[in-house]
Amino acid sequence: MKNDYIVKKLYVSFVMLSILSALTATAGMLIDNIIIGHFFGTVELGAMGVIGPVSSVFSAVGNICSGGGTTRAAQAIGTGEMKQVHAIFTITTGFAVVMGAILSIVGLLFAPQIAGFLGATGELMQPTIEYLRGFFLGAVPTILLTMLSGFVKIDGSPKLPLLCIVVMTVSNIILDLLMVLVFRQGMFGMALATSISYCVAVFVCCTHFLKKSNTLRLIKPEKVVYELIEMLITGAPTAMSRICDVIKITVLNRMLSVWVGVGAVAVLNIRLQAHNFFGSLIMGFAMASVPIVGMFFGEEDRTALRDTLKATLRIGIVSSCVVAVILFMVAPGFAGMLGITEGDNLVMAVTAIRLFSVGMPLILVNMAMMSYYQGTRNSKMASLITVLESLVFTLVFTFVMIKPLGENGVWISFLFAEIMTIVMILVCTSMHKRKLILCLDDIMRLPSGFGGNQQNRLELSIGNSMEEVMKITNGIYQFGYERQIPKKTIYLLSLCIEEMAGNIVQHVFERGEKRWFDLMVLDKEDSLVVRIRDNGKAFDPTKFLWDSDKNKEQHYGIRMILGLADSVEYRRTIGLNNILIKIRK
Repeated sequence: MKNDYIVKKLYVSFVMLSILSALTATAGMLIDNIIIGHFFGTVELGAMGVIGPVSSVFSAVGNICSGGGTTRAAQAIGTGEMKQVHAIFTITTGFAVVMGAILSIVGLLFAPQIAGFLGATGELMQPTIEYLRGFFLGAVPTILLTMLSGFVKIDGSPKLPLLCIVVMTVSNIILDLLMVLVFRQGMFGMALATSISYCVAVFVCCTHFLKKSNTLRLIKPEKVVYELIEMLITGAPTAMSRICDVIKITVLNRMLSVWVGVGAVAVLNIRLQAHNFFGSLIMGFAMASVPIVGMFFGEEDRTALRDTLKATLRIGIVSSCVVAVILFMVAPGFAGMLGITEGDNLVMAVTAIRLFSVGMPLILVNMAMMSYYQGTRNSKMASLITVLESLVFTLVFTFVMIKPLGENGVWISFLFAEIMTIVMILVCTSMHKRKLILCLDDIMRLPSGFGGNQQNRLELSIGNSMEEVMKITNGIYQFGYERQIPKKTIYLLSLCIEEMAGNIVQHVFERGEKRWFDLMVLDKEDSLVVRIRDNGKAFDPTKFLWDSDKNKEQHYGIRMILGLADSVEYRRTIGLNNILIKIRK
């Protein structure tokens, strides 16, 4: 029997890094909001709420690069196309730099017009313009950091994004305080400090390219237009979420400023910062699955895809519920941290934060499904979830409820939007399948024939002990007998797998620790495909076979299979050892 040990461990290893990546483009704004809330006033805090959509634009471009680029790269890794990985990395880097430069130029030239478009009027106008000018200076490093964090994560430096976010945060706090208390630069100085801190973090992230393990290369890519379009399509759902947030927050800012007041705009900013920070936790749990899903989709591994989606929903829902309870209880303190400490604004802020916390598990479900569809190249479904959840449902419910319920109608609208999006996913999938949805396989919506017929597939999870390795022989023999595979082939295959599995137990895992590795044998019409996957330290058993004189007279099964096989390939990808053997019948 196969279990989900490897998938679950891999997913958990990506969660914290994914959370940090999600925080990358918004952490600077959160820090600035905290300092502005303590050293400035309600007007400046309201200006930060107006500016919020600009941060979402930066995130949108960064998410196209990180979500689209790394997902495409993971899919290419799954098919073994390393040259394509290099091309995707090159194209994504170029796109990030060009888009960042364009945003900087436009933002610096048209800051007053952008401030007016975002809803800044009266006393909000001047602080908004000042902050925008400093903030747009950092467009290139902000987008680059988001992009690079995704790529280095799947290229063997999973902890480097953590160091980058720590460096960026510390630098930003120090520079913010210097700009406010020493140089007296006001809102422009705050934004400039954020831009500089992102430059420092990018420099730290680039240390990955000095490592021997680095496989990312800048090359002269082919099919630039095709790869660019594929990256844009793959990353569109995540980016679209940010763009929808820009439109949504802009519209809500105008509605609240007209029908409620500047205080409500400031509270919407508090709610936005809660979403940026605590929502990044949710996004981290959801987006952690994207490169994993992308790789398994490239390998056409239906079982691993199901296990990944199951782990995302199970772990994500439980974790989001825990975080939601904590946020619900500390809502007054969070509002106070951002400068709202008393009066009607505090009451509004606490209500907005607590209603957001109630909806956190629902947000997790919608983002997990969007991330899964993004990784499996179902961009239509992912985009539909994004537009309805991030924009349409929220604005529709707000228009209906803001007059009778005031600002509370806005906070409730966010919650209703999440509920309706889940209903939409179930309805659309039921219509697609033409039946009532009863299981996770239906929601996965994979192409017909994806991964081959399950009856022609043997899947096992093997414990890391020689006793368990010896047990796989009977299963392989039974599988071969049922499918009338030649006895010699199945004998050599079982011996080869036994020897390779033994090498994994001996050289990959530490003694005494309980781990599992996965075996898959697929009986195709013209060939046998074997894959062995483990999450231990890097180890290529085929290379090990020829590295030692002592090994030259051993491993008869592996040597015979190497002679019979059309290809024997080893890959180390996103923390997994993968051995793929193809034998023509």
